[in-house]
Amino acid sequence: MKTKFLTAAVALAMTATASVAAPMYIDTKQASLDIAPFTGIGDAGSLTGIFTEFGFNQLLATSVYDLTDATVLGAFYDTNIASELTGLGVPTSGTAMDGTTPRALVNPTAGQVNIDTLSPTAPGAGTDAEGFTQTWGLNIFYHFDGVLTASGPVYTGGTWEMIMTDPLGLVAGGSRTVMQGKLTGSSLQAANLDLFLEVTSAEAGFLMIQDKNGNWASAGAGTEFALDTNVNPPIPTPDLLLVVGTNAIRQTTLDGSIATKVPEPASLALLGIGLTGLLAVRRRKA
Repeated sequence: MKTKFLTAAVALAMTATASVAAPMYIDTKQASLDIAPFTGIGDAGSLTGIFTEFGFNQLLATSVYDLTDATVLGAFYDTNIASELTGLGVPTSGTAMDGTTPRALVNPTAGQVNIDTLSPTAPGAGTDAEGFTQTWGLNIFYHFDGVLTASGPVYTGGTWEMIMTDPLGLVAGGSRTVMQGKLTGSSLQAANLDLFLEVTSAEAGFLMIQDKNGNWASAGAGTEFALDTNVNPPIPTPDLLLVVGTNAIRQTTLDGSIATKVPEPASLALLGIGLTGLLAVRRRKA
C-alpha cells in the first residue's frame, strides 16, 4: 500500500509541470526609443520595464497553399517576408476561388510586422517606458512550413528573426538583428493556435529572462517561446483564397502574444516531496 501511494505521489510530482510566463526585460541599446525629449514621458534610458509577454496586433499573415494536386490540403507555408511575397506576385488582386468575392493581396506595412506592446502594459509613470507606450521598432519576420490536414494546420519547421529598428531615425547604424530561431512544432485546439519557437542565436544582453531561482540571464541558443494566436477558420474557405499561379493564397491579420515559460515553484516543491518519500522507503528496505 505504501509503495502504491509513493508511486502515485511521484507520478503526480512528475506530471505537475504547470508553468507561468517568465519575467523579461529588454536592453534596447537605444535611449531614443523613450522619446522623452519629445513627450516628457520615460526615463531616457535603454531598459524596458519588466514584462511577461510580447504582444502583437494586426500582424499580417500570408498563407501559401500548393494547388498542384488540385486541393489546398497538403504542403503550405506562412510568410511575411517582402521578397518572398514579391516572388509570388504580390501585391495583386482578383476574384477568390468562390468565383464572386473580390480579393487583394498586399505587402505588409511597418505596423503589420512589429511587436506592438509589452504586457503588462503599465511600466510605471516616468520609468522604463520603452516598448510600452511609445512607437518603437521591434519587428518579427518569419517563414514557417506546414501541412494542412482535414483538422487544420500542422507546422513542421521554419525560421524567424527579430530585428530592432529606430523608427524615429535618431540612432546611427539603422536596424540590427537581435534574435534568430527556428520553429519546432505547433498545437491547434479549435481556432487557438500555439507555435513553439526556439532561439538559435541572439544578441548578448538584449533580452533578459528570469529563471526559476530569480536570476537574470540573457536569452540565447536554446531559449524557447510559445506564440499564441487564433486562426479562424483553421481550414481556409474558397472565399478567402486567391489563386496566383499554382498557389492558393490567403491573407489575414492576427492578434496574439509570445512568451517564454518557467516551472512554477509549487510543482518543483511537489517533486521534491515525492523524491524525499522515495528515499525514505529505500532506507527502510535497506
